[in-house]
Amino acid sequence: MTFVHPFFLYALAAIAIPIVLHLVQLRRAKRIAFSNVQFIKASQDVTASQRKLKDLLILFCRILFVIFLVLAFAQPFLPGTVNSAETSQDNVTLLVDNSYSMQNQHAESDMPLLAYTVDKASGILNLFPPASVFSVADYTSYKGNSYSSKTEVVSALNNYTYSSSFSPEFKPSASGHVFFLSDFQKNSFRPSFLQRFDSTSQVHLIPVEADNSQNVYIDTLFLEDAFIRQGVENRLHIKLYNAGDNEVQDIPVKLFINHEQAAAFSLDLAPKQITSHTIAFQVRNNDVSEAYVMVDDYPVEFDNTYHFVLNPSESISIAEVREPESLDLKSVFEKEKLFQFNSYTSQNIDYARASTADLLVLNGIKSINAGLATTINNYVQAGGTLLVVPPSITESQGYETLFQQIGVSARLAGNSSSSKTDLVAPAPDNPFFAGVLEDYDTKLKMPAAIRKLSWSRASEDILKYRGGTAFMSRFDRGRGRVFLMAAPLQEDQNTLVHHALLLPVLYKTAISSYKQEQQLAYRLSGETIKLPVVQAKGSEGIYKLEKDSLAFIPEQQLRGGNLYFTIPPDLNEAGFYDLTLDGKSTATIALNYNKQESELEQYSPEELRNLIGAGKNNIHVYDYGDAFSVKNEFEKRFFGVELWKYCLILCLVFLMAETALIRFL
Repeated sequence: MTFVHPFFLYALAAIAIPIVLHLVQLRRAKRIAFSNVQFIKASQDVTASQRKLKDLLILFCRILFVIFLVLAFAQPFLPGTVNSAETSQDNVTLLVDNSYSMQNQHAESDMPLLAYTVDKASGILNLFPPASVFSVADYTSYKGNSYSSKTEVVSALNNYTYSSSFSPEFKPSASGHVFFLSDFQKNSFRPSFLQRFDSTSQVHLIPVEADNSQNVYIDTLFLEDAFIRQGVENRLHIKLYNAGDNEVQDIPVKLFINHEQAAAFSLDLAPKQITSHTIAFQVRNNDVSEAYVMVDDYPVEFDNTYHFVLNPSESISIAEVREPESLDLKSVFEKEKLFQFNSYTSQNIDYARASTADLLVLNGIKSINAGLATTINNYVQAGGTLLVVPPSITESQGYETLFQQIGVSARLAGNSSSSKTDLVAPAPDNPFFAGVLEDYDTKLKMPAAIRKLSWSRASEDILKYRGGTAFMSRFDRGRGRVFLMAAPLQEDQNTLVHHALLLPVLYKTAISSYKQEQQLAYRLSGETIKLPVVQAKGSEGIYKLEKDSLAFIPEQQLRGGNLYFTIPPDLNEAGFYDLTLDGKSTATIALNYNKQESELEQYSPEELRNLIGAGKNNIHVYDYGDAFSVKNEFEKRFFGVELWKYCLILCLVFLMAETALIRFL
């Protein structure tokens, strides 16, 4: 125990005053009036015994009154258990987690975690003197504002709203107290965040307890066919995740396209699992469609909506290299306006145009030189799609080199049989023929073909001969694809030339080559977004992301006909944004919240202590508490326990005891 004003202890000498008064009073004779001599002895015995006890009690009360009165002026206190001599008691920072996970309900209060946290943060202000400088920082950017009065701090806290979080930028002061109030999600909180505080800063982690971790959110979605056309049915695959420990039954899910409901259904979701569902839909026009999937879940609602953009597909460019006797594919592809078809002979190839095509077709060419093989290999590595139809002649050159370069285990048959083998009808659920075989008659006679080209270890067999040998297969090679057909497209060797399956096979191969440069949606996680743009020569305009009256300028770079940009830290609201240049919209993108915020599991105080580890004497973890349990514990650790109030109370107690003894004894 120590004293704030120890020099007052010299006043303890005043204890001698009641003692002297007591001794003087004992030496004085006291006259007793009586009327009968026979009662003198008994009266003297009783009065002396009572006076002796009474005087001793009064002396005891007076001595203790003086002692505690002196101690009250000396202000004794028990020193704090934490040595914070290097820590400034005037710099106080409140770091409040206002991320969207704080929408969850508090375990003991009928209020969101953010409202509860703001209330507790306001209570911390009373721990420090009015002259302290308070800084308040939110969880979005960790940029703090300093305030000189507690009223301003409370006003700032009450204005906090939910926001998505990015990479921490909080820079603590050199010395002071930092109070971090959060739900401490297991998905987002990292102990490395605490490494930025030096030993002169006292860091106080104050976890708030959520009612539960139950939450349903849309994990991801994707299109079965990336090629979007007006009036053509497509399928949307949706994956929903139940992050809670309990099963959720009959949760409603709705699909909206251009703010009109396109589909609705309900699902049962098992705990801690992803549940998939597929919706069939159509777009009504060739304009950009803003779409979103919505679930009905409470109390965490920020992740109930997943936004995405349906961009109408552009035309598909096809480059064919052929021999004169091969089937003319131009007449096949020109029936559809969505295809841009260019045909070349093996002696007259426009390499520049062929290398930029979505689909490159080698249609029965007899010889492949080294230059063409290298061009094709580079084309596939860059993400192009190649269709190889073998030649009809036995002697062909360059195919072995081509297959080696593109990494396909295939070879031409030297002496192929001229007899044809029937093909097996594809299964109706074959994903390659999705949307094609619904009305296909399985009794229809299948085409027959010889086998000129053979291979092994394909990624997918699309059509097969009767007997199981592959007639047409797909090979995935890096970003590109390679399709192989076993027979030439010539009537005497392949009756597919005049069969109803020819158009679906060629069209689906071409459509599968289409790559949507823009993703359906992006996350608010600071990722770099790549979009193809067309910018006029000499234009030096700045691209902006705009939504309603808000405009953001992202970090951006134009390279190779593509715009690379990152989401600005201040952009923290999900939804649809227009990418504009000089006031004109060039694209629409959909942004969604980072799904890490949807995982509501949190660290308990004991888990936080274990996570931080021993030896971090300036980091303190507090237990849960409805009444702000930090107050007493904090004062004991840093300010100690003040005892002068107790001394003053005891002083008054003994003063009243003395008064009672004098009047009633």
